[in-house]
Amino acid sequence: MKKINSLLAALVLAAVGGCGGGSSNDPVASVPPPTAPDPAKDPAQVRAEYLQFLEKNSMLYQANLVAAPISGDGTQWRKEFGTPKPQAARDLASVWLFRYPLSTIPNEGSTVVATWADPTFWTAAKDVGVKLLRTNPVQRSGGIVEKEFTPTVDGFFDRIGYTIAPELGNDDQFRQLVANAKENGATVGSDLVPTHSGLGPDFWLAARGYKDYPGLYSMVQIPEQHWGLLPAVNDIWSSEFVSIPNAKKLKELGFIPGVFSVADSDPDASKWSGWRALAPIVGADGKTRRSVYAHVFKPAQPLYNWLDPSFNAQRLNVGDVANHILNRGVSMLRLDANTFLGLEPQNPGSDAQIYLTPLAKVASTEIAMAARKLGGFTYQEFAGPLATLKDFAPNGPDLSYDFFTRAQALYGLINGDALPLRLAHHFLLEAGIQANTLVHDMQNHDEITFQMFELGSKGDFQFEGKTLNGGKIRKDIQTAMQTSAGARPYNKLYRAAEDGIATTFAGFIAPALGINDPYNASPAEVDRIRRGHLLVAHANAMIPGVFSFSEWDAVGALPIPLDSVPKKLTGGGDVRWVNRGGVDLMGTSTRTTTAIFELPKAQSLYGPLPQQLKDPNSFMSGIKKMLAAREKYGVKDATMNAVPPVTNASVAVVVMTLPDSKGLAITALNYGRQATSVEVDLTQIPPGIPAGTVGGVAAVDAISGQNAGTVSASGLLKIDLESIAGRTIVVKRGS
Repeated sequence: MKKINSLLAALVLAAVGGCGGGSSNDPVASVPPPTAPDPAKDPAQVRAEYLQFLEKNSMLYQANLVAAPISGDGTQWRKEFGTPKPQAARDLASVWLFRYPLSTIPNEGSTVVATWADPTFWTAAKDVGVKLLRTNPVQRSGGIVEKEFTPTVDGFFDRIGYTIAPELGNDDQFRQLVANAKENGATVGSDLVPTHSGLGPDFWLAARGYKDYPGLYSMVQIPEQHWGLLPAVNDIWSSEFVSIPNAKKLKELGFIPGVFSVADSDPDASKWSGWRALAPIVGADGKTRRSVYAHVFKPAQPLYNWLDPSFNAQRLNVGDVANHILNRGVSMLRLDANTFLGLEPQNPGSDAQIYLTPLAKVASTEIAMAARKLGGFTYQEFAGPLATLKDFAPNGPDLSYDFFTRAQALYGLINGDALPLRLAHHFLLEAGIQANTLVHDMQNHDEITFQMFELGSKGDFQFEGKTLNGGKIRKDIQTAMQTSAGARPYNKLYRAAEDGIATTFAGFIAPALGINDPYNASPAEVDRIRRGHLLVAHANAMIPGVFSFSEWDAVGALPIPLDSVPKKLTGGGDVRWVNRGGVDLMGTSTRTTTAIFELPKAQSLYGPLPQQLKDPNSFMSGIKKMLAAREKYGVKDATMNAVPPVTNASVAVVVMTLPDSKGLAITALNYGRQATSVEVDLTQIPPGIPAGTVGGVAAVDAISGQNAGTVSASGLLKIDLESIAGRTIVVKRGS
């Protein structure tokens, strides 16, 4: 779509005088400071010129440029889009590497995006088996004051433009990244932020009542006779909280849908109404107005209105989808916080609903269909009970994030108890949700959540011949987490309920295995952490679906000290920055801090990627062998069949049918501190191997390739397991 490229480039050059995200000559340049107003100019003319400046920098304006060559063109009529395509999404890429833009330490004299595009990185990534680089949001974010762009307040999750954020690089560098990935048999995935924006040009045009821009946001103009309900705001570029009592009065007057939870980590968030008031602003029509706007998460993240007659939220976000897929070549898009897409009044009463509304289901489906229509795919981060997941958007995103086994795969390292992991897979099968529709992720940029909604939704139930209570098990798991890994000073409990822990995977695994000071770990202790890390990787990689790991995982990063993080990032109670330390994945940079926010380089237990690939016993060499076996046997496309009962509480076993339907794969995980063995009765596993026909069938270790014994005449397979280790055994019928 070269026409789109040239249009966007022209937009940026025209709007900012040749500086900013679209300029490959000066990738970190910012918009020139505003010039002093010309006293000879008429105020109306000054206002009109400024509105034009804002409009040409707005996302809605950019969406129109992106749409122009697509509307009326055959590009949008070549793909089926009505139903999710998990198989096609896995075929595109089933092994992902996550590099967080705020934590990547760039090469000397380079940008973050150019560092991602480095051919030497892609050579190593191909060697490991990486098929997709996941980036998180990378577009211009933050806000604007007069003509000065201000920096992001939430890690580029406060998008205000389509172009690449100049702090990270530029569009030409991003296109080179995609090209280098393609040369190495891979692709690039990024993010959509369909719930909110930052305080950018679109927002300030809406606040001024310009054209149909007010329809983009959950923003309401308040008549002057009711301004007494609004707090005083002295700066026209600022806002203040509307108190809960006054927000309730605005609801009674019919102006807003009601008070709602903004789901932010700030300790005072429970006192927020969800609404902010702006100062009196002279609008496009020359009249002074005051408005209130809804925000979700941080106050500087105004909420879109997904059912305004203008359909501006759809235009902006589908335009963003098209720009990613057709202009940049991004094939996989994450829907951030899509469960918060709809704000709806709850009558009678003063509250509004924002989480899991019917509108959120519709909006999520629209975005997912738009992506498929243009040749891309989406996945969602849905945290809730499995029944709710199935109902949420059955025609929506192609894949969902695995919040259902992630914490459980780590928990077993604390005390050798694999029951929660067995339960997690049992619940998935019980709900009819196949693991091959999920993204099984290691560390990401967020905390490790132990909310475990599925357990919390259950009272007493039967499992493995026992009566268990879901709420009690969840509480026991959370207590164990809080008093082990959560009790170490370098890890931070998260949220008021303390049901999350901000740490790296290495920072969790070390104290879980009794290594309380990993910063001074001996070689033997590092090896023990590595074994635990590989076990957790095995639990995520050697099951059907997408496997994702991060550069923090790759180097064995430890948490950075909380006091090393700028106070502006942690002032609202966001302690997750301790697990976002800087990473020099290739070991080539002389920098000791990240390019943005100057976060310190995290201490690494395993070393840079190239160094590890030279050592057959390293963590990443172990991942490489695992991924080769996963590819050889088609594990990504297998069908999960059963969670067999075990006699050792430290062991979890899952059995799956390989995609050729001619064999079974059995992944067995031992969280115990002692070697053990487990017997699996294959005649009890649907579709299984008929009794009397299994004698002498060979079993092979998928990773080592070595013989793993034979199935007995009665259909029993014995699997020997080392301590803190996993194995995947393949049984091919007819072999």
